[in-house]
Amino acid sequence: MPRCLLTPAEQDGLPRRARNPAFRPAVERLRREAAAFADRKLAVPELPGGYYHDYICPHHGVELRFDPHGPTEHRCPVDLERFAGEKYDAAWRWFANHHLAEGALRLAVLWRAEGDSAHRETVRGILLGYAERYAFYGTCGRTGINPGVATYTTLDESVWIIPLAWAASLLAESLSTDDTERILSRLLVPAAEHLVRRRYGAIHNFTCWHNAAIATVGRLAGREDLLEFALNGDLGQRAQLQKGMLGDGLWFEGSMSYHFYSVWAILMSAIAFRHDPATELASDPAVRRSLLAPLACAYPDGTLPATNDCWYFTSVLGPCCHGVPPAPDFFEIAYRLLGEPAFAATLQRAYRSARRDSVYALLLGVEQLPEVADPVRASVCLPESGLAILRPNPEVDLMLKFGPHGGHHGHPDKLSLTGWAYGWRFSPDLGTPGYGVASLETWYRQTLSHNTVVIDGVSQPPAQGRLARFERDAVSAEVGWEGVTLKRSLTAKAEYFVDVFVVECAASRQVDWVHHNAGLLRCDAPAEAVTALAGGEAYAHLGDVRRHAPTGPMIVTWSEHACGLRLWLPSDGEEQVFTGKSPANPPSRVHGFVLRRRQVTRTVLVAVFHPFRDAPQVRSVDYLADGGIRVELSDRVDRWTADQLTGD
Repeated sequence: MPRCLLTPAEQDGLPRRARNPAFRPAVERLRREAAAFADRKLAVPELPGGYYHDYICPHHGVELRFDPHGPTEHRCPVDLERFAGEKYDAAWRWFANHHLAEGALRLAVLWRAEGDSAHRETVRGILLGYAERYAFYGTCGRTGINPGVATYTTLDESVWIIPLAWAASLLAESLSTDDTERILSRLLVPAAEHLVRRRYGAIHNFTCWHNAAIATVGRLAGREDLLEFALNGDLGQRAQLQKGMLGDGLWFEGSMSYHFYSVWAILMSAIAFRHDPATELASDPAVRRSLLAPLACAYPDGTLPATNDCWYFTSVLGPCCHGVPPAPDFFEIAYRLLGEPAFAATLQRAYRSARRDSVYALLLGVEQLPEVADPVRASVCLPESGLAILRPNPEVDLMLKFGPHGGHHGHPDKLSLTGWAYGWRFSPDLGTPGYGVASLETWYRQTLSHNTVVIDGVSQPPAQGRLARFERDAVSAEVGWEGVTLKRSLTAKAEYFVDVFVVECAASRQVDWVHHNAGLLRCDAPAEAVTALAGGEAYAHLGDVRRHAPTGPMIVTWSEHACGLRLWLPSDGEEQVFTGKSPANPPSRVHGFVLRRRQVTRTVLVAVFHPFRDAPQVRSVDYLADGGIRVELSDRVDRWTADQLTGD
């Protein structure tokens, strides 16, 4: 008989937990999901699935509408344009596989909790259906170095097989010997062995998932060789934690989404390994740090900066990545395994506006969450990841990004600035709109789409910056590559912040300082329309470009709903100033940008930013001849010397 992934007490206690008022929302949701799953009438596909990122409208950058009854009907939810062909049909089967695997898990839990044999039979049919077809899937030609069997890649294979293994575990003792043998020998074990043969040969999120799937099946099948393979060795889960999780707790790829993506695989592994003290994984300090780190980076509303290839919606209180549950499910499992008060506090915050209704809360959550005070928000620096976040007041976050490139998912955005204020992501990192979007490479993965400096119109090379200074209200960092050195310093007050960007080059270069901001842009300086702004391929995405000819200091204002941002630029005869529109995320939305261009060997670009709600608190900004700044507010006047601003 297969081993259970839950402990005997957890599995036998499910009916009692289902009657507990604390988990009633989870049971009610499972019932709704069971009904919705039945309405979809999905059958195990005859052919393997395709690539998820092909199921995105190339024009609007949004996921196509999945119609469970229309395997050849693929429409954009924005304008209902229909897309046809095997690429889209195969991607549709990715969704079918996903819904079948997740549906099997949920129906299996509901059967254990309430005993409805119809749910058990549906799960049994899904498992046997895949077992019947899995060998045939393997005969369908796949290209690439990372092919799946039922799915497009081995990563997809891992994500898909884990919930199926959980479903099989929950049904285990109710299955006949023949059913058990077929599910193990024709589906689960072949999938794990395929992942062993094709395991991604690096410290990587792929490998974390491979290990998680191999460990889950290894636990279920009683295969000690699979468990050992997934835990130890150069690419086992211990190595992934040691080498892939940076010392400050974030995953090395520098994306908040891929951080959660990797951590979910780690948590799934921790559950598979927890039954034996010799293989126990959750007590590794890197696991705790990996769950604390995103909490330290979160904005007041729980959302996270969309660093590198990160989904824009990522949050510690809700959805955090495609292919994994929402973030509260992470903290349900983590609090059960580790008992960290910050995880309980996060769950309490999440459940103030959402129901505690997930399947993982029912399976593994504690019955009574303790009341824990929300942590005090303060400025924070994650030096290995290269993220410094200033919090000059409880409702403002300013982030300077300076760390390692992040590998394939990294962006060339060293010394980029992002900001959140009063519930408004006024100047966000755009992250990724999806890998099927045509402008992914020409815009989102270009330096120009970030708030930093572009040299000669070309994106920065992969580079790692260095933190020069970090205090509660100030940060400086620098980065360099052949012939170029950049240094940026931010100094913050509760109402505004000063930005000083120093550029030094071995020879005269074109320096473009750019800032993109949400909202409607207004600038009163005289301007003329420009057909196009010269530069690399990313510059083609800039629209409605205007060249300004300010006769003195220049003020630019963005406004959106009740929020606004005001930017003061000094009068400088050596620079040209351009404004216009740039793609946001999704690309159908636009931001307003300011671009300052200088042809120089060395230059200092200074700016004062004032995010506000309802009405500005900063009345005026004067740039002084000695390099200092005078800022007049409604209740005081601040004076800054040049040395204060640069930290010298």
